[in-house]
Amino acid sequence: MRALAKDKLKIALEDGHFSQYDRFMPGMNKIGKASGALNGGHIFNLNGLSVRQLSDGMVFGRKLALEYEEFFRKYVPGCEEIDLLTTAPVMGVRDTRRIVGEFELTIEDFKSARQFPDQIAVYNRPTDVHPTDTTEKEYKRFLEDMDGFHGLGEGDCIGVPYSILVPKGWENLWVAGRCHSSDTKVHGSIRAQSAAYMMGQAAATAAVQSIRTGQPACDLDTQALVTTLRENGAYLPQKTLSREMTRG
Repeated sequence: MRALAKDKLKIALEDGHFSQYDRFMPGMNKIGKASGALNGGHIFNLNGLSVRQLSDGMVFGRKLALEYEEFFRKYVPGCEEIDLLTTAPVMGVRDTRRIVGEFELTIEDFKSARQFPDQIAVYNRPTDVHPTDTTEKEYKRFLEDMDGFHGLGEGDCIGVPYSILVPKGWENLWVAGRCHSSDTKVHGSIRAQSAAYMMGQAAATAAVQSIRTGQPACDLDTQALVTTLRENGAYLPQKTLSREMTRG
């Protein structure tokens, strides 16, 4: 279904079917016998902190959803009777403002599967950075990235250091999820929900440790933090620990 839909998408775009010339669509995944989920329809160039722009984006996104429904009915064999069941309740923002942390995780760290004494999670997911606009140049960049190095080998992982959760220059502030400190390509990997869960657990554990010990976020005993996370079931395979966080 996915490969067929992508081939038909090219025809629909040339026919002027869509109000936005978006060359990228990952396709529909079947759910059960009579329904599927489509991760389709980009909204470009929105300010993720603007309520007005997010509202306008939701309106435009639902317009696109109807266009995709009609696309499948009209262009994709076997989907003639397809019905749109629901759309997302909120805007899914992939990438927006991020902190400048005590350390920034980079694509070179990712490629080398770098490990850190203060890592609070490990992760292995492709650096999936979608196109950022509708230009052919940006779409080709996306394809080249996906055809090149975008994932780690079986059994490999990147360490997620505690220091990407701590904003540089702040004493008692933690962040978790997609606002962490990393470059764009690494962000394309560890922005995902499963990584955010682990960052959230680490940030909350660090906050409790700070309250109990008086240690600020920027000078937390990370050896004690890793030990607590391990005691609570976290898989943290680093052989060397340190009381001080990794810094840039």
